[in-house]
Amino acid sequence: MKFQQISAFKAVIELGTVTAAANYLHIAQPAVSRLIASLEDAVGFPLFERIKGRLQPTSQGQAFYLEVDRAFVGLERLRQSASSIRQQHSGSLVLAAMPLLSNLFLPEALRLCLQQGFQGAMTLQTFRSEEVLQRVAIQTCDIGFALGCEAGEGMSGLRVRCDSICLLPPAHPLAQWHRPLTPGDLAGTALIRNEQDPAQQLLDHAFRQAGIHRHDPIEVSFASALASLVAAGVGAAVTDPFTAHIARNQNELVTIHRFEPALPFEFLILLPTLRPLAPFAQQFLRGFFELAREEGILLQVAYLPHGERLFGGEPPWLP
Repeated sequence: MKFQQISAFKAVIELGTVTAAANYLHIAQPAVSRLIASLEDAVGFPLFERIKGRLQPTSQGQAFYLEVDRAFVGLERLRQSASSIRQQHSGSLVLAAMPLLSNLFLPEALRLCLQQGFQGAMTLQTFRSEEVLQRVAIQTCDIGFALGCEAGEGMSGLRVRCDSICLLPPAHPLAQWHRPLTPGDLAGTALIRNEQDPAQQLLDHAFRQAGIHRHDPIEVSFASALASLVAAGVGAAVTDPFTAHIARNQNELVTIHRFEPALPFEFLILLPTLRPLAPFAQQFLRGFFELAREEGILLQVAYLPHGERLFGGEPPWLP
């Protein structure tokens, strides 16, 4: 199979006629027909049938188109990656982050960085964690923040861990308690679940261990939605402290409590390995950990393979 054959087939499917495909590809109509015929010979089944004078894809042709379209999506992704690599320049800071951190915490860390005299351009891009990994792997961002994954080729950095906390809505009966809350304390409290939080399974296990079977009616996909629901008084949550920061920003009457048993929450701070860690990236990470300390978020860090080499030794600002 040749690329010209695939392009002709895709164009006829999407545009509906050989004439339209020929105009789009800037070739003659007979050339399009020959390309389609040669592709049918190559795949071994008919791609089109003529019905009332018009070409209609066969069921096999429709199935083949799905694979062709998927391949072209991959080519477009390569084009975008090449563009990202081409546009990289010095004197800038490019962050690729999961929504949990890009909604509020990282913008505040960027503000702190500016207050401390950072002079370069800043870019904060929000992606799901899988896309963050790709951006770091192809070296098109300076720092990536990703959840629930492992570092791959072309990246290293830090594994960051903290304990989940209990987030109570305004005027909750347990709001004034000063000891850690337990599954038994929350037995009669509606909880909001975050399906993206890997600690959620640990929470479910903790309730089962306490003999409590829950049927919580609300589940969300993003931390910002969970924070808004708690701030609005819809329910409580056992979640990460960064989500708690979002909720407290929306409603200062939301209260934060320790939760027992301890439920670890982990994410990765990823760095590209094919270039040295720039001073402005170090400056931002210093601000990130300073802000966490100011907000009472206790972080523990461990180097990923080769991470210490990227930092040139252990920076004094690490927890």
